[in-house]
Amino acid sequence: MSTRHESSAGHTATAPDAPGTSGTLGTPDASHGPGASHGPGASRAPGAAMDIDPSGAFVPADMRVHHETFRVRGYEVGPDGTVSAQIICDYLQEAAGVHADRLGLSLAALHEQGQAWVLARLAVQVERAPAEGETVTVRTWPCGVERLQFRRDYLMLGQDGAVVARGASFWVVINLASRRPERIPPTVAALLPENPPLALDGGLLGDRRPPAAAEDAAPLSSRSFAVRRADMDRNRHVNNVRYLDWALEGVPAEVQETSRPVWLDIHFRAETVYGDTVEAQCLPAPADTPAPGAARFVHVLTRRSDGREVARALTGWR
Repeated sequence: MSTRHESSAGHTATAPDAPGTSGTLGTPDASHGPGASHGPGASRAPGAAMDIDPSGAFVPADMRVHHETFRVRGYEVGPDGTVSAQIICDYLQEAAGVHADRLGLSLAALHEQGQAWVLARLAVQVERAPAEGETVTVRTWPCGVERLQFRRDYLMLGQDGAVVARGASFWVVINLASRRPERIPPTVAALLPENPPLALDGGLLGDRRPPAAAEDAAPLSSRSFAVRRADMDRNRHVNNVRYLDWALEGVPAEVQETSRPVWLDIHFRAETVYGDTVEAQCLPAPADTPAPGAARFVHVLTRRSDGREVARALTGWR
């Protein structure tokens, strides 16, 4: 029996009793997944409890992987009747937020500790764009902690079970007073399974450095965006998907009219708030950039007031 509840976006969330994800994340019906292993060579029966975390609370295996179902609404699609890459990113992050809430690690829970989750990096590979009326399911799970970053991966599946998109996100916990990163709390690290599968391999993700533009490349476009109140989120800074909006707006019209983004990799460097102005430049990516797509671009977003870079992205189009 599975449990159901309504997410904050009004979509149905389902937590299956025996989640499974393949090691290569190519098929949804494999027999193992995050939380299925308990150390090298060991296995655990479906539905069995995981280890006790330092707080003394049990974390059942069926909570290590979360499924969130979305029906594509008419107001979420563009002229071609399908969703944009930004809407896909919204779905992934909504699923992450609901899962964090189920695990007791919601934004509200961290706020009580004077902390907040902040997205440091989001990488998404899009296989196809879901259409209006279609139902998709996001499967998400925590993957690991490296230094101050917490990794969470995603698979988006269509109604036929085929992969629609896959992604990886990297989060940090900040102190709300100082706005500085802090160490990932032990209760968060305790939720991580042994040897979880990864939705995106290291070859696509590369290292942690933001992408560089082609040497001596001149900007293909440069646009300015004034931060509106509608751009703000609960952390009182610009919502991260808004940076993607601004970045993609600068892609040459001939590319946008004939192609779709199949790769998005955005690094968030600093926050912006109401009243700021963000300058967004689109530049050609180096020819040897390891990213999907026939056309690839680097996007550099800076804060006009002090010239500080607030985000940098790499996109691939096909």
